Amino acid sequence: MLHITLTIKGFWETWSVYNAKTQCTETYKFTQPSTVAYSAKQKKMNGEFAVIRTQDPKQLDVFAMNVVSDNKKAGCGGQVVDYSNAQIRLGLKWISAHTAELCTDLEAKQCLGLYLIKQK
Repeated sequence: MLHITLTIKGFWETWSVYNAKTQCTETYKFTQPSTVAYSAKQKKMNGEFAVIRTQDPKQLDVFAMNVVSDNKKAGCGGQVVDYSNAQIRLGLKWISAHTAELCTDLEAKQCLGLYLIKQK
């Protein structure tokens, strides 16, 4: 179970990440209290999530996802990877209330050029 420090109001909806390099869209459907359903190509995963706000203005918020189930199919990367029981942590560099760049660190020095965008 994830400990939710603080979640961002309005996060419980559908968000997507479009990867231009692979021409592939990942979809994240966030529902209350803290569940997430992920899909991309044939890949489907379910789990728990939290957005952890940092008090340090020099550090990014953290998107944390604990994968509970993975259908073990290929996603945007084209390879089959089993993320069952994986713990995924990514920094969120907020561009607006509806867009955040994904980063692998908390100082925004290693950002991926991939954006989590809230869908309308």
